Amino acid sequence: MGTHRAWIAATLLALATGCAAETADSATQEPVLVEVETDTSTPTIYGGEKDADEASLSGVVALRVGAGTSFELCTGALVAPNVVLTARHCVTKNTTTSVSCDENGRSANGPHVIADEVPTTIGVFTGPTPSFAKRPAALGRAIIAPQGEYLCDADIALVVLDRALQVAPLAVRLDDKAQVGETIRTVGYGKNDQDAPIGTRFRRGNVKVLGQGQGISPNKTPLGPREFEVGKSICQGDSGGPAISEATGAVIGVVSRGGKCNEDFGHIFTTTAGFASMFDQAFQIAGGEPQIEPRAQLQSLRTSITAEPDEGSAETASGSCSTGRRTTTGSPLVAAVGAAFAVLALGRSRARRRVR
Repeated sequence: MGTHRAWIAATLLALATGCAAETADSATQEPVLVEVETDTSTPTIYGGEKDADEASLSGVVALRVGAGTSFELCTGALVAPNVVLTARHCVTKNTTTSVSCDENGRSANGPHVIADEVPTTIGVFTGPTPSFAKRPAALGRAIIAPQGEYLCDADIALVVLDRALQVAPLAVRLDDKAQVGETIRTVGYGKNDQDAPIGTRFRRGNVKVLGQGQGISPNKTPLGPREFEVGKSICQGDSGGPAISEATGAVIGVVSRGGKCNEDFGHIFTTTAGFASMFDQAFQIAGGEPQIEPRAQLQSLRTSITAEPDEGSAETASGSCSTGRRTTTGSPLVAAVGAAFAVLALGRSRARRRVR
């Protein structure tokens, strides 16, 4: 794999993408040089545009996961003023940097999850360009997620916050899966192809759902029953970010994993449908109820898609889980970020776990 090396100067805070950040020792207030090595084999919202803090997207937030100077960046969506929807792998301690799954939603590379993160190490930041050096708008209070050691077909979680935020929450789809052919808007704070710093919120519209499991998509991507595939749109740091239906405005899935960011296939979301009990549990703690996508809007969407030619739902999975079964392998799209403070003259700091 090739790497890209860059130098960043900062007086108080240097944010570095990649697997590690190394700081030069300094006894003065001079800027710290941070050497950044970024893996370019997966060059966050690709082909998108910067997001102004418009009301329709203000419910999309950044998650800083980690209590030290090195942390991981994910994206989430407020589905209540005090509840964030995100990917499970963003809020767990994981055993691997890649996830391999078959069309039955089963792991092909062993267990993925060790345990949940400590909820209070999850900080929530709002706005299009948040400063991660500042105090977060809220901290995690509880993590509600599917149980087990595997992320396949269940890479989704809710984080109940320690306070309510003054941000309009997004509606969510709980009654049906993604519809092949419907278009979504993707939003995230990760890496991008426009030289904007990581942690800048980008969006991309008119992203078509290419396949919905259970089965093999036309792009030969295995999808579990509660997973769907899209093309070029997401990258590292977008993990947990929402797929927002352009027809109804509801969140229908969260970013789980993907391959190379500039490829126009193979990017996988976990559906919000199928996890109603998880939402019930989270809202018992948080209070209130989620805003559910109106059934009339969903029915109208189904009707409009049915009237169009079907260009490819996931193929029916054939055969059983054997050594020759098809699998999809992708990296969770979380970004490791290192923070170096000049005034403290910090030495080496490393991300807690390597991500591509």
